[in-house]
Amino acid sequence: MQDLSYSFPTPHFILGDYEFSVMIYTFQNVYAPDENKLRIKQDENTILADIGGLRWAGGQMEMEGAVEVQASLCGRGIRIKASASIHNGSEDIRCIKITLHGIPEGKIINLIDARPRGIPQEGLNLKYPEGWRDVGTPLVIMETSSSNLFYFRSLDDMVRDKRFVFIHTAEGLNAELIFEEAATRMSDKIEAPEWEIGWGSSVAEIYEPHRLHVEKCYGLKTWEKRTDVPDWAREISLVAAIHCQHWTGYVFNDYEMVLENLKKICTHIEGRRVLAYLPGWEGRYYWKYGNYSPDERMGGKEGFRKLCEGARDLGVHVMPMFGINVVGNHFEGYEEWGVPSEFKGPAGSQYGGSVDWDGSRHYDHNSNRSLNPAAPRWQNRLYSQVTGLMTDYGFDAAFFDISAVWMNDPNHYLYDGVKQLMSRLKKFNPDMLLAGEGWYDGLAACIPLLQCGHTDGVLHWHDEAFPPMFDSYVRGFGHLCLGDVSRGSTGVHELGFNPIKRCPLRRGIIPTITITDGTLENAPEAAAEIFEDANRYARMYLEQN
Repeated sequence: MQDLSYSFPTPHFILGDYEFSVMIYTFQNVYAPDENKLRIKQDENTILADIGGLRWAGGQMEMEGAVEVQASLCGRGIRIKASASIHNGSEDIRCIKITLHGIPEGKIINLIDARPRGIPQEGLNLKYPEGWRDVGTPLVIMETSSSNLFYFRSLDDMVRDKRFVFIHTAEGLNAELIFEEAATRMSDKIEAPEWEIGWGSSVAEIYEPHRLHVEKCYGLKTWEKRTDVPDWAREISLVAAIHCQHWTGYVFNDYEMVLENLKKICTHIEGRRVLAYLPGWEGRYYWKYGNYSPDERMGGKEGFRKLCEGARDLGVHVMPMFGINVVGNHFEGYEEWGVPSEFKGPAGSQYGGSVDWDGSRHYDHNSNRSLNPAAPRWQNRLYSQVTGLMTDYGFDAAFFDISAVWMNDPNHYLYDGVKQLMSRLKKFNPDMLLAGEGWYDGLAACIPLLQCGHTDGVLHWHDEAFPPMFDSYVRGFGHLCLGDVSRGSTGVHELGFNPIKRCPLRRGIIPTITITDGTLENAPEAAAEIFEDANRYARMYLEQN
């Protein structure tokens, strides 16, 4: 982990058993409160500090500005709040950091990838929101060597960057709690939401007040009371991910074959309980993102219509896959609707990247760009495509790939764009089901069905750290990279092969099967085990309702 190569003197505050300090970051420099201009009022339980100036260059230089720090002991530990301003018209403040000095050693136990994670010698940087493996809600719990639970949480009421950083120093382990303002709101002032640091005797004791805080902030409704979940979706006990066309053009299943697979599935499970999830339905996976239409090689418009009608006759519900923030940049008119919508970082950098679509190992495919769904031109284009296709073919649901991605775009606040798009789609068709990839707390307010995350094929279940944080409000299902039961193929997904082929059976996780070419014919017994999981799920969690 990279860091400053010199000591930067800054005032340390001590309250109870906690010692902390504050740093301020603009796009041009890093600042510390000027200790010579510190005014502080303190008693046994509170600190109120005003600092009338800033220092930079490790304390060698002065800058006009101000910092205010408030801290108070609470029932579990301490709450700290900091704000700052810089009196320089050319600088906006990006983020503010509170460092807890000399914290106990331990392992992080409540990430989305809930396997205990120690703090390596080089340090650990955890980001919120990160909807696949790290911090899905701004709460990090550490199990110390004495088996006590030490936690850090933000009391923010909106989706904004938080970084939880753990650093080994000569004096011991430090925790850095970094708040970054939404890039659309950055100015020469910053006010960080309150941080709470403290101790708990159990994960549930720590999580429950945090869950209730999040519920209030985002207006979360329980799964049973959500108005955006159609009645038919509450009966689903199997997600059948039937893969169609790979990025390279290899066809696993055309539209006729998809329907044949559904017919076979319905000999094991009632059709009304099946959600047919169709990655690569539009043709070359990812290559055609942003320009959705049935693929001629797989049966064209008529073939896709027959698939949707045939599924409807079986009682099966169809869910095509769409990219909410990734598009092909080779389509006509991209300069008009794509370029103005491209993601930017707070400092103006362009976000992007690629996976290894063809086994070339270079990870440098330039066929896609990352767009912000809060950008009006891209949102309008995506909305028009989804609603137009739904009108033409009558499918029941839409899955939005990478929906949990977070970019602190200075042009458009991403979270509001996701909420707005989902609201527009539900207004168009109140009976449609919205689904997406990954999870963070605020996303649960607008997308009720969320695919789990993974690391190199190891699936991370969003309910694992503390089930009520997830399954009180939403349902999940297996990731696209779940291996098919015949040979472990991940179909259109870039992983290639995955030995993990089955989901755990829990309330928050709907059983999922990956179907590539020949899956059901080549491994009927293994497939039957997943179908039995689906029937058990229905008996355990659906029929009792």
